[in-house]
Amino acid sequence: MATTKPISAPIGAKKSGGLGIVRLLLALVVLLIVAAASAGATWFFTQRMQPVPGAPVQLGVAPGGAQAGQPGAPGQPVQGPQATPTTFVAPPAAPVAVPAPIFVPIEAFTVTLQNPDTERIMHVGLTLRVSDEQTRTRLEKYMPEVRSRILMVLSSQSPTGVQTQQGKTDMANAIKQAVNRPFSPLPDGQYVTDVLFTAFVVQ
Repeated sequence: MATTKPISAPIGAKKSGGLGIVRLLLALVVLLIVAAASAGATWFFTQRMQPVPGAPVQLGVAPGGAQAGQPGAPGQPVQGPQATPTTFVAPPAAPVAVPAPIFVPIEAFTVTLQNPDTERIMHVGLTLRVSDEQTRTRLEKYMPEVRSRILMVLSSQSPTGVQTQQGKTDMANAIKQAVNRPFSPLPDGQYVTDVLFTAFVVQ
């Protein structure tokens, strides 16, 4: 009786089937590595683009701290890697009250200016700016003495000097010093802050 032997697959077929499985596994591993690298790169760049956490920068005028116009000052955005989100602060609704100026008008003066070469007539109108109401009241009360002090300063000027800008500035400073001296018997002086010319003629 004849016996049949099982037909075995060729040796080359077994090898080719094993290589296919190995190649499929290698492709899957490479695909996983590429996907992991892509996800890692995306997370890295996302974290770098986020701002550094910190207090927001307020834009506006602050009562203290850095001066306006300087980096890091309120009203100026911070530049560079330490930049933080900005918050805009609206200006105050009501403006800051500024005290009104206090002026004391003086009746105009007409004086004669003399020197060895010539004689001139000077007509000057003045207004004194003072720092407070007490000074204004005191000047009005002592007005004859105020006018006498100013007249002494004006009559001591030279005809050529008063026609220059520097000469007018020096004369205004001399008038301010003369008026600010104490009136007897008062122990303290006045607070005249500026001398303003409202009329000025030299003939």
